[in-house]
Amino acid sequence: MPLVRRRTTAVLAGLFLALPTLALTGPSALADTNCGSWPGNGIAHHDVKTRTITHGGRTVKVALVNQRLSDHSFAAVRSGYRSGDQTWVDRSYDGGSTWTQCGPFNSKFSNDLNNYRNSMRACVRFNGESFCTGWYYDEG
Repeated sequence: MPLVRRRTTAVLAGLFLALPTLALTGPSALADTNCGSWPGNGIAHHDVKTRTITHGGRTVKVALVNQRLSDHSFAAVRSGYRSGDQTWVDRSYDGGSTWTQCGPFNSKFSNDLNNYRNSMRACVRFNGESFCTGWYYDEG
């Protein structure tokens, strides 16, 4: 599987540092599963993409939550969560052709990720199957 090399910019004490990062194309077990800044807290209620799934006798609603002021998003199970369910966010810089899976987390919320000028979708795994919302692009 080819590697995609990207450059990101970080701010540290007022200095801009160019930091090279590697991201794998497509979902991969080798991808950084903790690529968020901090756990989502479920407080923001601006759901930009949702999906309600009925599978194995359960109905679960997952949402991609966008925090407009901070340009961050996270996955949240809005209803039907049970202990052992997993959430994560897929992040793409090419509209979903390739992506990095950020998670999974054994939690009702995934990590909170910068979404500025990239596509994201929220995902949930329960009853042995994975489901995702559609892609959302944040123009800023």
